[in-house]
Amino acid sequence: MSKFKRLPPVKAMRALEALDRLKSAGAVAEEMSLTRSAVSHMLRRLEDDLGFAISEPDGRGIRLTVRGKRYAQEARRALDIMSRAAADEPALSGELKVVAPPGFATFWLADRIGSFIAQFPDISVHLAAARVLGDIADETADVQIAFGGEAQLRDQADLLAQVALFPVCAPSALSAEPGLRKPSDMKRMRLLHLVTHVDWQRWLEAAGATKVDPRGGLVFSDMPMVQMAAASGHGVALGDALTARAALESGQLVRPFALSIPSRWSYYMRVNDTGPAGEAAQAFASWIKSQLDDGSRP
Repeated sequence: MSKFKRLPPVKAMRALEALDRLKSAGAVAEEMSLTRSAVSHMLRRLEDDLGFAISEPDGRGIRLTVRGKRYAQEARRALDIMSRAAADEPALSGELKVVAPPGFATFWLADRIGSFIAQFPDISVHLAAARVLGDIADETADVQIAFGGEAQLRDQADLLAQVALFPVCAPSALSAEPGLRKPSDMKRMRLLHLVTHVDWQRWLEAAGATKVDPRGGLVFSDMPMVQMAAASGHGVALGDALTARAALESGQLVRPFALSIPSRWSYYMRVNDTGPAGEAAQAFASWIKSQLDDGSRP
């Protein structure tokens, strides 16, 4: 059976893309020379075809759901590809600068960037590590990913992924006597911190290990240093499913305890889609979201 059997109508995809861009069903209707009721009906039919909600009420209007927004961005890319093919336009090309937190760039993005290059071989990607985890103000970046708090980033960027934190350590930390059998055993271990002691304090409180001092150990400025210290047997770190996944799958790191806590920080993404590399930036944003949706999202 062809995988293209249940593709939604192109006109419905155009309406969805326009709603994501214009933020108003009325504006969509005007752009497509339709009535508002026709646009609403088209979007309802699209939801039926897809099998999930793409919009939700927002006061007197509607807005896209998180999944609807992701699908709209993919629809935009698909429509662009079809438009270019029909017009015989050249493939996307040029230079694209992507800035991301060191841990995300090293342990997640660098491992997958070949997939993007294979899809867009004429785009030259410059991948750089951010100097500050929560910084989203690099004006030279076409796509910028930051790891920070909602209050700091929600008005500047779109939420990309939320993560949970859990302890990780080298296998030798478990095999060495007396080992790690319960959270209170952490008092014998060196804690490895990313920037602050707060996350370990929260995890220890959630685990009931109140006699373990969360302020002890080593503090690092970025995740690669934290993870290298943990893998080298220098202590126990807090990892997440994005940055620690490869090391866990390879056996370089192990999880001594199953308990996880929601991170205070999340990954956010800002896309400069109006700059010289705007189309390439949009393509990269769609690609990274599809990668997360394909099983890499925590």
